[in-house]
Amino acid sequence: MKEKITGIILGTVRHNDRHNITGIYTRERGRMSLLTPAGSTKKSRQTSARILPLNIVETQVNMSACSELRIPTSVTPVKVWRTLYNNPIKMCVVMFLTEFLHRLLRDAPADIPLWDFIARSMDLFDSADQPQVIANFHISFLVGLMHKTGINPEMAEESDGREYDVHTGRTVLTLINHARDTGFKLNGQMRSEILDEILRYYECHFPGCSNLKSLDVLKQVFIST
Repeated sequence: MKEKITGIILGTVRHNDRHNITGIYTRERGRMSLLTPAGSTKKSRQTSARILPLNIVETQVNMSACSELRIPTSVTPVKVWRTLYNNPIKMCVVMFLTEFLHRLLRDAPADIPLWDFIARSMDLFDSADQPQVIANFHISFLVGLMHKTGINPEMAEESDGREYDVHTGRTVLTLINHARDTGFKLNGQMRSEILDEILRYYECHFPGCSNLKSLDVLKQVFIST
């Protein structure tokens, strides 16, 4: 039985000479893997242009098929991003978040509030034009995502006024608690340290979310901002 799905693209890898495997987090079914065309044919070029990282697409898949690799019908973008793929700084952030979400959501079931949060966040990022907002977006996104994944830190105040994370038993950088405001001012070193703290926190709850290949590139992009 064919079912219409709407999903966020989480990356594509080569499967064989004719096909790629595209990871997608769908609003209706959670994490899925699609078998998409590879090569230089017109169909494969059209599909490749529509399954860019973190793009939101709509398609139909056969849910009664035995294979976990679903073959989609024509893939249609739900919304065309205006800036994410032609702004080099935003594209670097997109690649980092794609790799992070690919690992975080590797076995994730359907979660509409979580899916909506990711989609809405990317929409806001696409329209962002202030340098500080763009530079801090990935930090703000990861902090906001904590609540949607159920790991939002429960903060208790120590006697000396520091904030204390009761989950990990270690002091958390106060700035992380304010990261939902993407306009806060940070230099490259501060941004790097906060990001490392956030990723360590995620690793405590979701093993496999650290050692991201795109992390060093992201830090280099923002080191002078």
